[in-house]
Amino acid sequence: MQQLNNLASSLLTYSWLSPDVGARQELYRILLYRPDLTCDQWFERYWSPPAVQQIYSKPLIQFAYHRLGVYTGLEVGRLRPSDRLVEDLQFPSICWFDWGIDLCTDFHHSFGIDISEQFDETRLFTFADLISFLNVQLEAWPRQI
Repeated sequence: MQQLNNLASSLLTYSWLSPDVGARQELYRILLYRPDLTCDQWFERYWSPPAVQQIYSKPLIQFAYHRLGVYTGLEVGRLRPSDRLVEDLQFPSICWFDWGIDLCTDFHHSFGIDISEQFDETRLFTFADLISFLNVQLEAWPRQI
């Protein structure tokens, strides 16, 4: 009987912590009306001058393009810097509960920088905020040594 209770509890917890497939599909339908930019196009349109004054490294944008697609299940080429993480993209619903941990781990593997102490998803409101946060971490890294 205890094993059955454990199994039921595990299944319930799993459903609470896993992405909301319905929310993800609905968001995907909304985003279909936007162009699906390649990584290079996305970089040129949103993350390099004249679109932004700050210079973002192409490896950072490539990292974000590929990894954030894995976490969200969305085509990142359809996302815009002004998209709000919670209100528009529904990150808490469409991502696994630990997407932030995965982001920190992947960032460390890709760039050799541990951002786990600085990362606080509640302080990031837009997609641009997330990319800017990652960029600041890359720029600050040599000074941290």
